[in-house]
Amino acid sequence: MKIILFLLCAALSGTWAIDSIQGRITGGSDAGPNEFPFTAAILISGDEAHTFCAGILVTPRHVLTSANCVIRQTMLTVMLGSSDITRMNQFIPVTNVRIHWNHSTTVISRGDLAILTLARNANLGENVAVAQLPRWSDVGNTFNGFGATLVGWGLSGHREDESIPLQHLQVVRNPIISNFACGLSHRFLQDEHICSSGDNGGPCDGDEGGPVMITEDGEPTVIAIHSFHFDGIGGCGRGRSSVHTRLTDHLDWLVEHTGVYLRP
Repeated sequence: MKIILFLLCAALSGTWAIDSIQGRITGGSDAGPNEFPFTAAILISGDEAHTFCAGILVTPRHVLTSANCVIRQTMLTVMLGSSDITRMNQFIPVTNVRIHWNHSTTVISRGDLAILTLARNANLGENVAVAQLPRWSDVGNTFNGFGATLVGWGLSGHREDESIPLQHLQVVRNPIISNFACGLSHRFLQDEHICSSGDNGGPCDGDEGGPVMITEDGEPTVIAIHSFHFDGIGGCGRGRSSVHTRLTDHLDWLVEHTGVYLRP
């Protein structure tokens, strides 16, 4: 536990300096204390490419995230229990990483999903819950035009000296757009990809693996996991669309390896 807290303090060492300018997921605002209790923070040790990513709790024992974050299978610790990264109260080591069988990081990105098995079950309650996933009947739905909510502790994209993670979970809302429109910003999209507009902001470095949600009957349903975003000159805040892995294309895989219940 002391090692985990040390790593967390080190990661946050640059965060306090940006608090006054409200550093955040690009264009975002602070999430409510218990607004997204299924969102997990993932500390990654021993990997120069990634030190932090997000994920979602799909069962008390399993977290779903981006394969690109954990492909090297270094030491991983999942943190749960608060939207404030300094108030997390569950720190659970990861004992197994299952990369999607079709994962590729070549020119054509695909299968960007990974299931993390926790050393013990997460304690569920007001601050920790499992995510609501798509229904089986959602398979084939493009969700084009739906309002989407994205959250994460990643960079705001406005400063070069920001540190990941930021203190407060950030939330931004944008519509889902067609893959054709998204292809104006990103090449080699696949049917398994789903895109959100960047008109109001969007994900940045450190937000990979985080949830992309629609609202059903007042409750969030996670329809995708954030995969990649534009990260060129000027950072992430350039209004370009972001690309996510569509969960309805991978429901069989999720059920097989987590046992999660999906609604009809």
